[in-house]
Amino acid sequence: MLNGCLRSIFEQTYDHFEIIVVNDGGTDVGDVVHCWNTRNNIIYLRHPRTKGVAAARNSGIQAAGGEYIAYVDDDDRYYPEHLETLVKSLETSDAQVAYSDAIRAHQKFVNGKYLTYRIDAPYSLDFDPDRILVRNFIPTLCILHRSDCLEKTGLFDESLQVLEDWDLWIRMSRHFRFVHIRKATCEYSWRAGGGSLTSRRGRKAFYRTVGDIYGKYRALALANPRVAAGQRNYLRNAKMLLRLSTLLGERSRAFQSILAILEKVYL
Repeated sequence: MLNGCLRSIFEQTYDHFEIIVVNDGGTDVGDVVHCWNTRNNIIYLRHPRTKGVAAARNSGIQAAGGEYIAYVDDDDRYYPEHLETLVKSLETSDAQVAYSDAIRAHQKFVNGKYLTYRIDAPYSLDFDPDRILVRNFIPTLCILHRSDCLEKTGLFDESLQVLEDWDLWIRMSRHFRFVHIRKATCEYSWRAGGGSLTSRRGRKAFYRTVGDIYGKYRALALANPRVAAGQRNYLRNAKMLLRLSTLLGERSRAFQSILAILEKVYL
C-alpha cells in the first residue's frame, strides 16, 4: 500500500514537495522508502511503539519544513492534480485552509489483496462553521493548510484515538477561512469490519468520542441553538445506528442504505 501511496505523490503535477513517512510502531518499511527517495526529499520516522494516529501526524508535522501541510495515509492515494489544485486555491485567495472532494473506494479482501467493488463520493459540502461543530465532513487527505496555522491552534490532540482530525478542523475553523474546491482529487479506502465506522465496536468508540468532542466545545453549542439541535439529532441517530447494526448486521444492504441516508444529514 505504501508503494502505491508514494507513487501517487511522485506523479503530482505540482512537484515542489517533501514527504514525511511516519511508521507508528509497525513493521519497518525503510527499504520501501529508500527505493523512492531518489530525490532525497523523503524523511523516514519510526516510532519504537505504537502511539496512535494523532501522535504519528504530530511527529510528521514537527519534522516538516514546508509552507503548507497535507496529509495522506498509506492506503490512500492522490490523483495527479491534487497538490496543485489545493496550493493554487490558497495562493489565489485569502483562505488559509483548502480542501477538495474525495472518492471513497469500498473494498473487500479477496485472494490475498483488497479489491474495490464500488466507489462513491459521500462528502462534497461547502464550509460551514456551524456544521463542523456537529459532524466532520472533510476527509483528512482532502485538506491542505498553511503550516503556521498550527501556531495558533496547536497540534492534533493525542488523547483522542479517533476523530483527532475533526477536533483540529474545529479549532482551525475558529481562526481561519476554509475554501472548498468542488473537485475529487484523491481517494481513500473503506473496508467493512476494518475501521472505526465499519464495525460495531469501532462505531461505539467513534460515537463516544463524538460526545467527548461535543463536551470539549460545549460553550460554542450553547451559544447557537442551531448547533445544539444538530448535535442532539446526530447523537440520536448514532444510538439508532448502534441498535440497527446489531439487528441487521454492519454489512447488510439494509444497514448500509440507512447509513448512506444519514451521512447526508448534519442538522
